[in-house]
Amino acid sequence: PLDIACGSLGYWALTLSTIPVVMLAFVLVRHQLIKTYHEKEDLGYMYAQGDVRWNEKATVVYPGICAFAGLFAGMFGIGGGIVKGPLMLEMNVLPEVAAATSSMMILYTSGAASVSYIVFGMLEIDYGVMLFGVGLVGTFLGQVVMNYVLEKIGRKSILIFIIALLIGASTILMTLTSVESMIEGKGSHGICHH
Repeated sequence: PLDIACGSLGYWALTLSTIPVVMLAFVLVRHQLIKTYHEKEDLGYMYAQGDVRWNEKATVVYPGICAFAGLFAGMFGIGGGIVKGPLMLEMNVLPEVAAATSSMMILYTSGAASVSYIVFGMLEIDYGVMLFGVGLVGTFLGQVVMNYVLEKIGRKSILIFIIALLIGASTILMTLTSVESMIEGKGSHGICHH
């Protein structure tokens, strides 16, 4: 729609223009989180289970890990949520909150990727609309089933096992797909090949 050819100067300018915006957001949000952290510490705030203490270290380490997750997600086609879900569990975030937050991050990143593909004319709109509908219905059904299972079992640890199962299955399937692509000679192509 913008008549920007993949690989052109305009393409790279538009693609790289997100970096300063993201860095500015990082600095502003980090400043606010650290300010709030120190205010809570001064007041003797009692953290609830699953609360993250956004101190000077946490506001660099966790976003840094998420940045690498995003980099690898973009380079290798893996979902960044596969890395971020376990990361949030490591941060002592409650499993339900980790699953919901990871899903929300996936919504934003996949939405941004879809917009990029539309802008550069690399997305078939009819397929996109159909897959969006399938994803929406699948997400709704998955949430209904998960709520039912959690209510029946009464143990939230099942979420951790499901996340681990998905990571394991994704690892195996990505490895098999990559090996198959390399055997067939499909592994190397330029960034503008679609």
